[in-house]
Amino acid sequence: MAELKNGLRDNLKILNKRRNVIAIVVLGVFCVVLIGTLATTPQYEGVAKIIIERVQANNLTGDNRYQPLDPQFDQTQFQLIRSHAVARRVVKILKLEDDFELRIKPEGESWLSTIRSNLLNWVKSLRDEPAEVSPVESAPEGQAEWSKADLVALKMARNISVAPSRGSHITIVSYASPNPSFSALTANTFIQAYLEETLSMKLEATRRNLEWMSQKAEVERLKLQTAEKQLQEYMEKNDLVSLEDRVTIIPERLGQFGRDLVRAETKTKENRLLYDKVKGVSGNLDAAETVLSISEGGSLDVLRAQILKAEQYKMELSNKYGTKHPVIIKAQADLNVLRSKRRQEIKRIIEKVKNQYELALLNENSIRGQLNEAKAESLELNEKYVRYSVIKREIETNKQLNNALLTKIKEQSITGETRPVNIWIVEHAKVPKKPVRPVVAANLILGLLFGLCCGVSCAFLINHLDNRIKSTEGLGDDLGIPILGGVPFNSEANAMKEIVRTAPLSVFAESYNALRTTLLLSSVGTPPKRILVTSSIAGEGKTTTAVNLALTMAKSGSRVLLLDADLRKPNIHKVFKLRNKTGLSSFLSGGSGKSILFKSSQENLLIIPAGPVPPNPYELLNSDRMVGLIESLGEDFDVIICDSPPIFPISDSRLLSRAFDGLIMVARSGLTTYPMAHNSIKLLRDVNAKIIGLVVNAIHARDQEEYYSYYSNYMEEADKAESVEANVSFK
Repeated sequence: MAELKNGLRDNLKILNKRRNVIAIVVLGVFCVVLIGTLATTPQYEGVAKIIIERVQANNLTGDNRYQPLDPQFDQTQFQLIRSHAVARRVVKILKLEDDFELRIKPEGESWLSTIRSNLLNWVKSLRDEPAEVSPVESAPEGQAEWSKADLVALKMARNISVAPSRGSHITIVSYASPNPSFSALTANTFIQAYLEETLSMKLEATRRNLEWMSQKAEVERLKLQTAEKQLQEYMEKNDLVSLEDRVTIIPERLGQFGRDLVRAETKTKENRLLYDKVKGVSGNLDAAETVLSISEGGSLDVLRAQILKAEQYKMELSNKYGTKHPVIIKAQADLNVLRSKRRQEIKRIIEKVKNQYELALLNENSIRGQLNEAKAESLELNEKYVRYSVIKREIETNKQLNNALLTKIKEQSITGETRPVNIWIVEHAKVPKKPVRPVVAANLILGLLFGLCCGVSCAFLINHLDNRIKSTEGLGDDLGIPILGGVPFNSEANAMKEIVRTAPLSVFAESYNALRTTLLLSSVGTPPKRILVTSSIAGEGKTTTAVNLALTMAKSGSRVLLLDADLRKPNIHKVFKLRNKTGLSSFLSGGSGKSILFKSSQENLLIIPAGPVPPNPYELLNSDRMVGLIESLGEDFDVIICDSPPIFPISDSRLLSRAFDGLIMVARSGLTTYPMAHNSIKLLRDVNAKIIGLVVNAIHARDQEEYYSYYSNYMEEADKAESVEANVSFK
């Protein structure tokens, strides 16, 4: 909280210190705003209100349905109202091509308006304004250059304003110009031009759509004819009159052939097994007869029965006749015949099995061949059918597209003149009574506020950029040395040389008294007796500080010696009106020490002037005689105060600092900068100088108000006491 309070106090001090800057900036900004306001031509605004809603044709009946709120649609319509095309249409309706400037002039100009116009023309002439058309704007399409009507339309489009009314669907269309009647007329005309432009755009779009769709429909019709002709030629070339029926039959044939092939393969395998079996026993008839398929033959069974019967008959005859009997021979011959027939029958059966196997194999191969032919025919037919389907699908697509285009052309022909938006005029623009711009009171108030902001900003900026020492506040923390005090500014610079003696009760004398007290308390124990006074540069008041400090110490009863060690530009002899023929330089050059001491008008104060300016000040100050002089004088005087040259750009004061107990730096308010003071302190510390502190000279009241206020009050009380004392003495 304390930091905030201190920060606020510091800011208020800055504002108070820079109040003149703030006042000048505020006045300047206010005057600029005032002149600008008076130079501005009053603008009257004609305001009309409309409702814009988007509609969309539902079908050929032209029924419309409302669309939901669309911000992009609203902004599109606003841009259309402000477009060059609508403004160009307004120019055409109002016939403004040649008399626009006359139409927008106010109906009756007062003397103030005349002055304003003249001032505005003068400002324009100073500015040397370019042509109205911006170089980035190009002429309308189809034109090489801007016409008069186009230039007027550009001017009018800049002054038309379109905005939605908050909380409603109403759109506000306003136009501003110096002529109130013209403003109202133009706002209403813009709405009319907008209506015409939207309808014109819809008609033009419809015309272009119809033209494009007609061309496209013709192209699609020709493509349809070409596709149909191509299909016909393809069907004739590939004999595809009954293609769809054939495509349906082929799968059935493939299925039947597949089933027949399975059965044929099964039968072939069976016959193959039987054939392989009988083939193995064809050489052995007795073994062949054991095969079931051979033994089960009908004729072979009869032959076996006859053979058995013949054998039985032979056996019966053998019991009766001998082997060579004709009956036995005949019976044997009959038996042989039967056996021969059996062998023939077995061979016939084996041959029959072989023939059945070969026939089954032939049948299988035949069915397989038919199946392969059917597959090949199916593949070929499928390929033809795919191509046929592609052509037929293309025909169907072309038919649909052609029909859709024809339908759309008829629909566009019927609905082409319907409006794309619904527009209702809620309120026509009336002739305005008061101008909307400029608002004089508001401009002046804003000018004051803006000027105040600029003034405050300038005050803080100047204060931030100003690196000069102005007061003692916060200076010690910044420089890192004690601050011994400050001396107020006196416009009479010469009066400050001996202000302690000439005006002992003044605020200036009191500041040196305070400095004396601070010096006496600056060190614990014994205060410094040999004090060197210097500054960063010339003109900071080190001589004045040394003289007045010596006077105030002498007044306190101390024996004081004031030594002028500035052998380059001495000033103390001028203050006390002494002859400077002999002095410090004379002694250091080898002269007597007694002849350089001079009395002053102040008791207890002796002075050693600088003497004639020598050609080699540094060598003299660096001599043993200088050190011996300071040592001997230190025994005779209570305090020695030495005025030395400035630290920049010479090194005399740094050399002298080694012979003194302490050093006082003097800085002048408004002259000494912080970097200068920092560099001076660094140079002194490099030579191990004992810096007692810093005295700020010529402090202005605005820079340290509390300090000055204290002494002002003190001076008023001292003056009153002096007046009372004088009155008592007079009585």
